[in-house]
Amino acid sequence: MALDNLIDSVYLYVPRRIAFHGAIFPFVILYLSWSYFCFYTADLVDFYFPGILAIAIAQALCSLCCYWSVSFRCLLSCRQVFSAQSAVLVKVIPTPNNGFTELVLLNSFKDQDLQTIIWFRYQEIKYIWNDNKKCFHSLDFPISCSVEHYVNCKGFNSDDQLARAVQLYGRNQLNIQLPKFNDLFIERATAPFFVFQVFCIALWCFDKYWYYSLFTLAMLILFECTLVKQQLRNMEEIRNMGNQPINLFVYRNKKWHPILSDELTPGDIVSITRANNDQNVPCDLLLLRGSCIVDESLLTGESIPQMKEPIENITDLQRNLDFETDKKLHILFSGTKVVQHTSPVKVTSNVRASPDNGCIAYVLRTGFNTSQGNLLQTILFGVKHVTANNMETLAFILFLLIFAVAAASYLWIKGTEDPNRSRYKLFLECTLILTSVIPPELPVELSLAVNSSILSLSKLGIYCTEPFRIPFAGIAGIKKDMMPMNEAPENTIQVLASCHSLVQLEDTVVGDPIEKASLNAINWVLSKNDFIAPKKSKIPPLKILNRFYFSSSLKRMSVLAAYKCPKITNKIIHIASVKGAPEVIKSMLQTIPENYDSTYLELAGRGARVLALARKEMTIIDTNNLKNLKREELECDLHFAGFVVVSCPLKQDSEAVIKELIASSHLVTMITGDNALTACYVANELNFTRSSSHIILTLSEIDSIWYWISDSYKIQVPLHGNITELVESYDLCLTGEGLAYLNQNHINILKKIIPHVCVFARVAPKEKEFIVVMLKELGYSTLMCGDGTNDVGALKHAHVGIAILARGKEKSRVKKDMFANKSKKPGENVSNQMKRLMKEIDEESLTVVKSGDASIAAPFTSRYSSVTCVCHVIKQGRCTLVTTLQMFKILALNALIAAYSQSVLYVKGIKFSDSQATLQGLLLAASFLFISRSKPLKVLSKQRPLPNIFNIYTISTVLLQFIIHFCSLVYLVQKAGDYIEDDIINTISSDNSLSNVNVTNINSTDSDEEFKPNVVNSAVFIISMTLQICTFSVNYRGRPFMENLVENKPLLYSTFGTIMVIFCLSMGTVEELNEHFEIVQFTDEFRVILVAVLVLDGFGSYVMDRSCLWLFGEGKFKKIPV
Repeated sequence: MALDNLIDSVYLYVPRRIAFHGAIFPFVILYLSWSYFCFYTADLVDFYFPGILAIAIAQALCSLCCYWSVSFRCLLSCRQVFSAQSAVLVKVIPTPNNGFTELVLLNSFKDQDLQTIIWFRYQEIKYIWNDNKKCFHSLDFPISCSVEHYVNCKGFNSDDQLARAVQLYGRNQLNIQLPKFNDLFIERATAPFFVFQVFCIALWCFDKYWYYSLFTLAMLILFECTLVKQQLRNMEEIRNMGNQPINLFVYRNKKWHPILSDELTPGDIVSITRANNDQNVPCDLLLLRGSCIVDESLLTGESIPQMKEPIENITDLQRNLDFETDKKLHILFSGTKVVQHTSPVKVTSNVRASPDNGCIAYVLRTGFNTSQGNLLQTILFGVKHVTANNMETLAFILFLLIFAVAAASYLWIKGTEDPNRSRYKLFLECTLILTSVIPPELPVELSLAVNSSILSLSKLGIYCTEPFRIPFAGIAGIKKDMMPMNEAPENTIQVLASCHSLVQLEDTVVGDPIEKASLNAINWVLSKNDFIAPKKSKIPPLKILNRFYFSSSLKRMSVLAAYKCPKITNKIIHIASVKGAPEVIKSMLQTIPENYDSTYLELAGRGARVLALARKEMTIIDTNNLKNLKREELECDLHFAGFVVVSCPLKQDSEAVIKELIASSHLVTMITGDNALTACYVANELNFTRSSSHIILTLSEIDSIWYWISDSYKIQVPLHGNITELVESYDLCLTGEGLAYLNQNHINILKKIIPHVCVFARVAPKEKEFIVVMLKELGYSTLMCGDGTNDVGALKHAHVGIAILARGKEKSRVKKDMFANKSKKPGENVSNQMKRLMKEIDEESLTVVKSGDASIAAPFTSRYSSVTCVCHVIKQGRCTLVTTLQMFKILALNALIAAYSQSVLYVKGIKFSDSQATLQGLLLAASFLFISRSKPLKVLSKQRPLPNIFNIYTISTVLLQFIIHFCSLVYLVQKAGDYIEDDIINTISSDNSLSNVNVTNINSTDSDEEFKPNVVNSAVFIISMTLQICTFSVNYRGRPFMENLVENKPLLYSTFGTIMVIFCLSMGTVEELNEHFEIVQFTDEFRVILVAVLVLDGFGSYVMDRSCLWLFGEGKFKKIPV
């Protein structure tokens, strides 16, 4: 049973004594047993040191497994117990998508009642042992007490109370401790891939390849150091999101005291004023007295400041605080900013007026338990960062290992036929063959492709914090809100002018853009103290006396306003103005107009946001007792004042982007908080749904049964009907309410229909996250596009999450700025060009989003507000994915050829000279570099790339190409052998693989012999060069996902240049070139054979690859099951 939403289960352990550790005690027994067996039982002295070495490697591997797996560490180094009092360590297993299993320390302390409190901290959240329930639970914060408790609270009256609270809750800190560089490097250096590479380098050192080994080790260390520095920069960006302590006043011991905000604890009474500079609210606070206007953009992404009212306005003092329903109006969240505050009107006997005359608030939650803390927790621990070393790479390496084992077996069998050959040298060579299937340059080559994409995206204004998510984009909502008000009647004007949440902040009116647009449309202005007056109209101005703010659960807003009667002097008329969802306002009307339902449903079906307006005149109001006025008194016996219809035009490029995505075989789904009818209309306008075929899962008001109902109510399909017929006949729309119902009661139906849903409407941020996670669990690749932090959960869990900055520039505006620069003076133009050049150079090293440029929560962030970034990311993702897959094909072919050359050719003693190996290595590195610089095409193709390494096309083309290369190599070696004496062949020194790595001969004395060029090694070098260039050019994919070989000029020129060098070496046209690379002159007869083999090998490989591509090479669109 799960502890909460974060932790699934916990297990208690005590550590074993070091002598009985599973990675020590058994191996001590093994060392002693092997020694006894070798020296006293059997005559195996020659095998003693290899045996000891094997046991040592096994022990090291076992110790490393304790780092790699928490469960393995617990098994070997700990003993499970069932008493919290005797436990020392806790293994914490989180719920899915909430981090990793960890082994954390169990702590305890004595409280003031001398009771032992046992606790541990996981992901910065504190959990305490409950001895009665025999389980751990998170801290209980005072967030559900009665309203009376908060209103009458006087803070901490004694130091003992304060000390008890501080001991339990700790300090109010959001400190993220940055690990040291050395600690992070050690963590990466103990990763399986890195350990294996170091092991290979050690083997090369034993084989006397010191320079190559040390150079490779330096390259790997530099690469890992770069990744560690990038990780530290990312963590520093996240740490900067935490609050810095600020000075404020706290009410303790019946006095106000100035303290730092990190000393606050739940239960404190504090004074909050307008923020200075970049100061934020330090913790989650309940507003007791006074009112505030708060900027919550950090947490919700909403740029509109929110009005917060004190809880003292609530008349029902006995009801408990409901955090979910009361948070929008009464709670100040940590990380938000108070942009304006109004001091309490009166001072109560409980708490004196604060010295800074601020609003009085009650501390609810502190530290990582606050809303901002939860956001940081999601960013830090919510989902695993993607890396290049995934399971598919491991499986591909294991596949290649089969051929390496066969080659090593051949070498061992042939080598043991000679009793004079060193078994140590033979074992070393066999081990080198086995390890050659993982080239040391593999992580660097994959990073080249990914980093090239990062630079390309950054120049498009898209920044990436998780680079290895880019290939996922190769295999992976949008929305719209008529306002004719010129001749509206006076009643309607009064409702529009008074019923809103706009406030005057300095010289600016802030609030909902729709409400601001409505006020401008009727030509009224808002001034201080909530006075609203017309600019030209003769309608008397209004004064807002009381507001009951909009609630998503109530779907309405009410306002009490007053104005002077123009006909009777000194007569004040009070009116109640109400606006909200038409279906809600309908029940409050005295008389319901004809065609009420059909009118608003038709308007909503056109994609407009429809609000119903209503009003009534109130009886005499006691203005001194407005606090006791209840909402229900305003929201009854109302007179209909009309509908206000609001629409917002789509962005210019939205329709084109959606069209391109659909044309490129992507499924498009809208996830929005808007009304379902509005969302369906927008989806139809964007052409990713069919017109007049939307059905929405709705709860029937008649029989309380869920039906699929059309927007005109003409179609009604039962929930448990034929799903196949349902999804084929209609476009499905699912609201947040319907989603919750299906999740709780019909999860199997939800799993079947969720991939077919075109529109998700009225969904909360957590529900967005749920949708993305479920689609991933069903095996779909997801790309989520949102406006930043309020979608952090969904953005983090999607394979590709793109945050679009709500305040970013439109790309068209940026282009205008660029053209405007051309009209400046020549001197200024040169200066600007230099600045732009320096900026581009600076962007070359960009790996994380700079603070303030984007949301660090999303793997990708666009600094433009345009959705074209989605197409850019997919194009670059497809290009990177195809580049990565073709790199794996090339590496596979090189590994297979190396397995042959290091075994069969090694026995025959064929090797290359230093100059030959150097040339081959340089060309290999250049080819990989130029492939990684491939650019995507400007238009998305309907054809989909293959999503993974393991597919029929990749395996078949690799094996068939290898067969052709293998036959060419064997035939050429055989023909070359006919031109030299057999005794010369037997004296040729050690073989060299067709890769950069030289492999020494089995006879240790051969490795010191001087290289002597002959027909065989010259021919093998030329064909190995041909195989290399053939492997790159044939397996380069090109269109329809990226530039083809002719368009990739650097790769084309390097390929053409290499072919010319091979031709010159084969024909002997440049004697100096042949002498420099130690190539012998061939006879005319052999030269014809050599050129013919080279041409046929290239042509055959090309035909095989294109045949496999034609048969199996196109990615299939995943058919959605029903």
